[in-house]
Amino acid sequence: MSVERVGVATNIKPNKARNKMAQFSNYVIDKFIAPNASSFTQADIPDMSSYDEQSTHWTSNFFLNSVLRATWKPPYNAYMYNYLRRTEAAFIEHDLARTETLAFIEFGRQSSRRYTAALFHWESFLGQSWHAYKTLQKCFEVQLFEQGDGSVEERLNKLYNQMKHVESRIENAQILDGATVPVWLSNEGLVSIDATLTFTETGEVLSDIAKWANILQDPLSAPEELSKNA
Repeated sequence: MSVERVGVATNIKPNKARNKMAQFSNYVIDKFIAPNASSFTQADIPDMSSYDEQSTHWTSNFFLNSVLRATWKPPYNAYMYNYLRRTEAAFIEHDLARTETLAFIEFGRQSSRRYTAALFHWESFLGQSWHAYKTLQKCFEVQLFEQGDGSVEERLNKLYNQMKHVESRIENAQILDGATVPVWLSNEGLVSIDATLTFTETGEVLSDIAKWANILQDPLSAPEELSKNA
């Protein structure tokens, strides 16, 4: 595959002090890292790493409970297993996203590497969380949200799709003019041109899917617990 060099603006200028650590201007950070990255000065992200002591054990608990206690009949066994692995992954990615986000701020908002790492883990968190919800929807035929209701689930879905389909967002001018990414980080949370998910709400998402994980990990007790929460 050959790629022509098109649309490139050369920004290389002589620099007599290249051995010194450069401090990029707010304009450069906002233009070449992400929208408003220079004003991203704080992130009150809940630490969910110790929220639930079972958050790293749901799939192994499910395995042992299935072997020793009771088993979900197909296809429910597949739904439950995939829900639990998605939920575990959502917790892992949220913690990694939190770490990289805070590091970007701590080191003066100068590192494109830390910002892109943070975005990657936030994207993964959105994807794992949304697919956990979708698994519940398919398994129990529940409605996650109504179009336009502004719920956390709807906004989670919007941001996930915007990051997943970045090519079409760029092609259809569904990002800020001149921006590098369709979803970016702000003091409030994850932001796009038409959706926002606050950092507090990311913790609420984990709290919600953890509730169901604790129920579904045990096929023997789950039916009774589900009936209580119906």
